[in-house]
Amino acid sequence: MKKGLFHVEQQRMDYHLHTIHSADGEQSLEELCTAMERQGVQEICLTEHFDLGHPDPELMFIPDWPAYAEDVRQARLRHPGLTIRFGVEMGDIATHRTEAAAVLDRQPLDFRLLSLHVVDGHDCWEPVYYQEKTRDEAYLAYVRATFETLSYWDDFDSLAHLGYVAKFAPYQGDKRPLVYEDAPEEFDAILRLLIRKDKCLEVNTSGLDATGDVFPHTSILRRYIALGGECFTFGSDSHTVARDYQYIERAKDLVRALGGRWQCAFHDRKKICCRI
Repeated sequence: MKKGLFHVEQQRMDYHLHTIHSADGEQSLEELCTAMERQGVQEICLTEHFDLGHPDPELMFIPDWPAYAEDVRQARLRHPGLTIRFGVEMGDIATHRTEAAAVLDRQPLDFRLLSLHVVDGHDCWEPVYYQEKTRDEAYLAYVRATFETLSYWDDFDSLAHLGYVAKFAPYQGDKRPLVYEDAPEEFDAILRLLIRKDKCLEVNTSGLDATGDVFPHTSILRRYIALGGECFTFGSDSHTVARDYQYIERAKDLVRALGGRWQCAFHDRKKICCRI
């Protein structure tokens, strides 16, 4: 552990959430806050999509920043007992990195969640990405692209849903999850770089319904901890009220059992570490 403030007590937090300020979000911020309060959640971070330069114009999600910020401001007034952080899920598009960074630098963000959706010119959400590729080719291309993304970016706080490629993959059974053994050298490079840059690794619970495991897979989490990784953010990646905070406590139990130490929150880009 290199930097950060520390709290001994555990916290109920969700650090990957989308509302109608993301084009694919289906819940209002008011609905989200109400749902979280009902579950006893203490802190949330909005991570609305920002995918500047996405090759599919329908997937190039860009928030209305002033409207988004004002909605958060108003929600904080209505829900004083719930800590609400202002964040972004920054989807890496290599052709638009400089422009994206300039836009993000103008926003008063608490948290930047780095993600990769587009590989070889296609979002892994799209069936075309898997066409004319074997499973190993599709997955290895994603892993190598993730390392390239991580190598470029320094100004972020946590790496999102490592294993996203498996979320929409056409493979069945035990072929569906992306596991450490699929690319051990490449995963080691990614995890060592995360640790060296003092960034968090997100545990994304949306993988449980899609693949039967979190993103990244338990095998990758185990390796991250073995290499000395200590810092995690936990996120449901919810876009609807029904999924808010889903499986977060289950994911924390998993990481705690593996030996994970810190669940991290962020305020004004400063890391706050809580016991898992």
